[in-house]
Amino acid sequence: MATETAYIADYLEQHKDEIIDRWRDAAREEQSQAERLSKMDDRELLDHLPALTEALIRVLRGEQASLIEVDARRHGHQRRLDGYSVVDVLWELTIFRRVFLGVLDEAAKEVSDWIPVDGNRTILNLLDACARASIDQLVKETEQERDAATARASLLEMQRQRFLGTFSHELRNQIQPILFALERLKASELNEQQLRALEMIERQTRQQSFLIEDLLDLNRRAIGKIELRRSLVDLRECVQHAVETNQAEVKLKSLDVRLELPAEPIYALVDRGRLCQVANNLMSNAVKFTPANGTIVWRLSAEPGWQVMSVRDSGVGIKAGDLLHIFDIFFQGEVPATVRHGGLGIGLPVVKNLIELHGATIEARSDGEGAGAEFIVRIPAPDQ
Repeated sequence: MATETAYIADYLEQHKDEIIDRWRDAAREEQSQAERLSKMDDRELLDHLPALTEALIRVLRGEQASLIEVDARRHGHQRRLDGYSVVDVLWELTIFRRVFLGVLDEAAKEVSDWIPVDGNRTILNLLDACARASIDQLVKETEQERDAATARASLLEMQRQRFLGTFSHELRNQIQPILFALERLKASELNEQQLRALEMIERQTRQQSFLIEDLLDLNRRAIGKIELRRSLVDLRECVQHAVETNQAEVKLKSLDVRLELPAEPIYALVDRGRLCQVANNLMSNAVKFTPANGTIVWRLSAEPGWQVMSVRDSGVGIKAGDLLHIFDIFFQGEVPATVRHGGLGIGLPVVKNLIELHGATIEARSDGEGAGAEFIVRIPAPDQ
């Protein structure tokens, strides 16, 4: 290998002008990456090539771990390649290979003691092998960085879930004593103004309770701890429960709520509590985004293989671009000024999670801003 290095260094010195011209031509083709090399003087270029060549040979012989540690002072100058990245070296290998493609045939004719008959492949194989080694190093470093980032992300997600679960439980523990105290107060003698105030406190407290349950459900779903207790449930009961739960807000906004429900039961094999939670979240969402004196319509029907539950409102509507993200956690889109509170963007993601756990589907429709919105839930019909 020492003979090969000496030969290459001597040959480059003899063909100084040609090598420099070819090097600069190649560099011009890669202007954005070759600016540093194209500014080198003749001596630097000539010194650089044998240093790089020796680095390639030493790497193949296993004498150093990477191309980044080359000390080129042995070739008569103080230039070091310590600061090179793997990408830098790969690029220079490409240029170096391109130069030799033009001069190697002649070199093979002049030297026969170490270059075999297929001499032009000797150096090219050397360069290709080093390029592969450098690529392997780059891939290894990239994989290590990816694995480290994945581990950090997993740890952060675990910490987030633990915090969310603990925080939600602590909040829920505060709700029940408040509701109990409200019930005791309502049982006492109160004037109309006091009763209205207590009802408002109770209404807002229960809304907070629903929000906390949504947070807990998001966390449970993330760690796979939501269990369904299925039974045959009349979906009309869930719709009626949702309307009753939101009745106070409906009255405050003078909303017209219509129930287009069949006379006969619409049964589905679902978890009653979870399905009622879905209906309640959809009703709460409709009330929130429907202006005063607006309309909300609930419908239940049967399709082949499905029980269909839908709610449509005359509210602010949904932009076409927002429909794609309406079930993404924390997504709220652009909240109109007519909406007092845009929410946290967790109600609909919870709905979608619970629906999917039942093997059901949910679809959001809207003709755009100001055109209202409709949410359609399709639940597998029970076997007859």
